[in-house]
Formats: sequence, structure tokens, C-alpha cells
Amino acid sequence: MSRSVTKPISQLAEAAQAIGRHDLSYRIETKGSLELQELAQSFNRMAEELEHVELTRRNLMADVAHELRTPLAVLDGNLRAILDGVHELNEEEIALLYEQTHHLNRLVDDLRELSLAEADQLSLNRQEVDLVRLVKETVAHFDLVAQEQGIQLVSELDDPLIHPSLDQSRMRQVLHNLLSNAFRYTPSGGTVTVSARRSADGNAVQISVTDSGAGISPEELPHIFERFYRSEESTGRDRGGTGLGLAIVKAIVDAHRGVVYAQSDGRYKGSTFTLRFPFHSVNESPD
Repeated sequence: MSRSVTKPISQLAEAAQAIGRHDLSYRIETKGSLELQELAQSFNRMAEELEHVELTRRNLMADVAHELRTPLAVLDGNLRAILDGVHELNEEEIALLYEQTHHLNRLVDDLRELSLAEADQLSLNRQEVDLVRLVKETVAHFDLVAQEQGIQLVSELDDPLIHPSLDQSRMRQVLHNLLSNAFRYTPSGGTVTVSARRSADGNAVQISVTDSGAGISPEELPHIFERFYRSEESTGRDRGGTGLGLAIVKAIVDAHRGVVYAQSDGRYKGSTFTLRFPFHSVNESPD
């Protein structure tokens, strides 16, 4: 009886030591009394979460290193060519170098935003927001882009549409990222539509950005909000951006206790990104 009681505890102690040695794949068998089985299951869940966090950290470091490599290589090569007298330091060369440093700055800023959000430290200045006005102002910034790219930009808004507890600046950032993504994957002659309305049950507001562009395959949909994720359509050519826009969108929406999801009928059939924010008063905790 003594061994039957102490053996599971000894296994648990051994497992704790293994985790301390960073052997995060270590698991223990769920044997013994109901209480010991529950303890073993809780320990295994903790180990799985730690393993997932560690894998995410390693992937992030690899992704960041990969994203930094290209602009740094361009800067290094061009600066070396200038020093060796191969290239002249003219306006065109300066513009190229500036473009790469600008990309690096954006990447660092986006990583900082994402890190704060994932650590639940993203500051939110909640206030009453006129979403119709906010959408109109954000869409207006893309009018010139739409004209240059030959894309029709449409707004479908329920007026009035007031939410009592959103961060206006963060919401503008979310809309900007979604519209930038839509224009990036929509060809000339296509359409980008922004809609904002109350949900069917009247308990939330919904904002959608729909494009008639490249679309998303069913295999890609579960990964579309992951950091640095590249779809099949984007890997073949440079589309700009840092690869963090949609991840930041999800992080900001999650911080508001909202929901964001993507829909698409498949490749080259367009896509829709929808935001949903339940109604909460400014002083109410959005649980």
C-alpha cells in the first residue's frame, strides 16, 4: 500500500525534475486513485502548454531572423558597393536604402505591438466611438490607392452606429491593416467593400472587409492570423508588409474581447474578414 501511494508521487517528482531540465516532452501515466489521476492530467496539460510556448518562442525567433535577413542583406550589400565605388550615392540608391530601413522600423514596431498584446499589456483608451465616422475617415485614406490600382472601393454603413467602449486609435489601426491586406491581394478591376452594421441579434457591431482578390484556400484559413504566415499566393512575389498585419489585428481584437474571423470560398474567389464587438458600457468589464 505504501509503494502504491508513493510511486505516483515519486513519478510526479521525477517529471517535475525533467521539466526543470527543459525536457518539456516528458509526460506521466495517469494511474492510481482519482485524485492522483487528476493531478497527473493537470501536470501533463501544464507540460503540453509549456512545450507549446517554447515551440512558439523558437518559431518566433526563427521567423524574426528570417524577416530581418533580407533587408539587412540589401543594406549590407549596397553600402559595401558604395564604399567600394561600385555604386554612386545618388538619389535612387538613397531611396532604396531608406526603403529597407523603413521596413526594419515597421517590423520592429509591429513586433513590439504584438509582444505587448500577447503579454496582455496593450494599453486601451476605451471611449464611445462613432464607427460610421471612423470607417469613413479610414476608407478616405485609401481613395487614392483605389484610383491608382483601378479598384472599386465601396462602403456599406448603418448610420448611426455607436459603440460605447472601444479604443478609437486601435480600431483605426485594425481597419487600416485589413484594408491594406485587401488592396494587396486584389487585382485591378476588383472590388473592396467595407461594411459596418449591428449584428442580427442586436448585441454587437460587425465590421467586414470583403475583397474580390486572391482568396484563401481551406488549408490556409486556420493559419491566416499567425505571425509571418505566408499564403501560397504571397510566397511567389513580394507584396510588401511585415507579415504581422493580420496577427496584430487579431491581437487588438482579442484585447477588446471581440472576435475576428476570415471566410473565403477558395483560391481566387475573394475573402471576407469580419470583426465582431459586443456592446459594453465604458465602465463595464468586457468579460
